[in-house]
Amino acid sequence: MQKGIKWIPYLVVFTGLYEIFSGIILIDIREKFIANLVKESLLMGTTGAFLPLLYGIFLIIIYRGLKKRTWTSWYMAMSFIILYFITAVLRTSKLYYIDFVGVILNIVSIYLLIKYRKSFVYPPLANLPTEALVSLALVFFSIFYGIAGSLIIGDQFSPHITDIGTAFYYTVEVMTTLGFGDILPVTFLSRMFTSSLVILGIASFFGAIVSLLGPVLQKRMERVVNVMENVEFAGMKNHIIFCGYSPLIQGLIFELKKKEEPLLLIVRDQDNYTFLKNDGFLVFKERADNAEALIKAGIKKAKQVYLSSNDDGYNVLVALTVNKLKREFNPNLKISIFVTSSRNIEMVKDLVDEVIDVSEILKEYIIKD
Repeated sequence: MQKGIKWIPYLVVFTGLYEIFSGIILIDIREKFIANLVKESLLMGTTGAFLPLLYGIFLIIIYRGLKKRTWTSWYMAMSFIILYFITAVLRTSKLYYIDFVGVILNIVSIYLLIKYRKSFVYPPLANLPTEALVSLALVFFSIFYGIAGSLIIGDQFSPHITDIGTAFYYTVEVMTTLGFGDILPVTFLSRMFTSSLVILGIASFFGAIVSLLGPVLQKRMERVVNVMENVEFAGMKNHIIFCGYSPLIQGLIFELKKKEEPLLLIVRDQDNYTFLKNDGFLVFKERADNAEALIKAGIKKAKQVYLSSNDDGYNVLVALTVNKLKREFNPNLKISIFVTSSRNIEMVKDLVDEVIDVSEILKEYIIKD
């Protein structure tokens, strides 16, 4: 299986080089025969020459990604090859010759890409989020689609689109919805093409902007939130810290809130963070066995810490960290721990001031009833 996949990057690059070469040949044909043979030919004129040139350049660009078997390069290669066949079909009405070599190379390339699809699973080479890479690929695909389509049906616009510069200008004009009106689609086909380009342009451009700027804005917002939390935590003293959350402490924290006791919770789960934040609690999303997080939560001035996760192993780790900080900064700090299994009491009893055995409390409650 691996013997075939190693040839894919070389085959795609060879296809790209061939398309560039064929584009150069078309330019030479135009120069020789434009006067009496191909005045209106999209295939044999400058327009037809630039399409394979552009297509070939794109195929060569993605060589490195195909070599590394990244999934983005696979999607890009498939998109370009499919677009090649679409443009080939659209050009058949003015076809002067059939490019058998190009068709065969592209068919073999797409066959191998589909056959070895499962091998292209590696992350993108660029250090960008997946959404951003997909959006950028869609933008390039949209531009290529716009240029190719504008050139292929260029005689259905007023004035005619006869060169790649005008095609690029019209593509950007349509995709950005500027609509200057200097180039107008005058046939049904050109209008449908323009409509599809508008839809594709809006989706790709706005998607790219959101995916690229979204993470940046999110990081800025997180910094702002962190600054606000630091200010909020800095003013706390004689407060209670809950390290972890479980339904067992829900009644306790709501009762303390009702009594206006200063408290904050350190949780590591996003769902718990959102739930507690929406209920008006002061919440810090971090691991409670992180000494820096505990110091940020004001453990130096706190009066009590509850190790309240439903994970006894995690509570033990937190107990070790809290006990160390107690000896260094706050000897009067009271440490209480919830344990769900009585067998774990021996591990933590020397690290805390109070052990709350949940199983024992439940047993006494049931016996009492």
